[in-house]
Amino acid sequence: MRGCFPPLFNLDSWKEDDVDWTDMCIEMEAERNKWCNVDKTTKHLVIKDVHYASVDAVILVNKGQTCISGGRDRCLALWNVLDIQIDDNIDTVLTDLKPTKIRHDAHAGWVWDLATVDVDSANTVYSASWDNTVKAWDINCGFECIETFNCSMSALSVVAYGNNVMAGLYSKKILTFDIRCGPNPTNVYKPHRGPILALTTHKNQIASVSEDKTLAIFDSVAGKVLKTDIKMPSEKAYPVSLSWNTYAMYIGDSKGCLHLFDPNNHNYVRTHELWQEASITEPSNRIAGCHQGDGTLIACSDRGEIKFLYNSSPPTEYKSMQTSTVDVTQLQYLNGILAVGTCDSALEFWIPNEQLNHNNL
Repeated sequence: MRGCFPPLFNLDSWKEDDVDWTDMCIEMEAERNKWCNVDKTTKHLVIKDVHYASVDAVILVNKGQTCISGGRDRCLALWNVLDIQIDDNIDTVLTDLKPTKIRHDAHAGWVWDLATVDVDSANTVYSASWDNTVKAWDINCGFECIETFNCSMSALSVVAYGNNVMAGLYSKKILTFDIRCGPNPTNVYKPHRGPILALTTHKNQIASVSEDKTLAIFDSVAGKVLKTDIKMPSEKAYPVSLSWNTYAMYIGDSKGCLHLFDPNNHNYVRTHELWQEASITEPSNRIAGCHQGDGTLIACSDRGEIKFLYNSSPPTEYKSMQTSTVDVTQLQYLNGILAVGTCDSALEFWIPNEQLNHNNL
């Protein structure tokens, strides 16, 4: 690794003595070994034809063992990832695989985003849709819908914390719902001048980004918007994805750049060009997803290239690979399992061999 860690060395919330450097180095070495030898260390699966349209929403929960997918076919599918039966002698493109559960009538519009409160021990998953609703699904009891929240406009993004669900709307509003108080919003905010494209949480705060090329911060304890109109550094691109942890806030944009913001005061710091800006005749590389580990970073272009980097300053790439299907919509990574949804009506998984082998004993 040639860069410095953490990406911002002068953070008030970061103390060198608090970092377990041994664990971090082990994680970095393990990740590098896995992805630099991906054909030997993981099983790559491509699941097609369960969804008959673009798979726009993917989430991994329960230590990566459960995946929920949704898309433009308006259905939701639940997968027990480690129960997928794999024959080493057949192609990894699976066209006749059935999900553990499927809801063909989940929504009346495209399913655009998914969220849960705790990815490691999730009981409920929330789906945001163009049918003007966010729905709550019990994934441990029949995959039943247990609440429908009324948004009155297309819901493009969703995030959940405690007993609350926040939906980012096409109408520039953010709605807050309390799952104990029924289907109507408890609060309405309008921190942007364009559709709300992504939401994420860190500690007691929620970040939102919009087509208006700004970032806003909401305090869940105070119940109010802390900051608005934090501008993106580029006038050419708009923000599409978010990743926020103790060390950094990254915002991926529609032109292949990853913008670093201070995770504490939310000020813009610098921009990293992960993909060169395309010529006027070529499609841009939109950063469809970004995931931060302790010392590592995974970013994916909608054109299908996945980059593996050290979370340093600047980010240091040690591996890249290409998806088998085209136009990636979302990327999720949890407990060593990587999942992406694509416009090719497909889900792709990379599952570590030791997890598959242990499950099949």
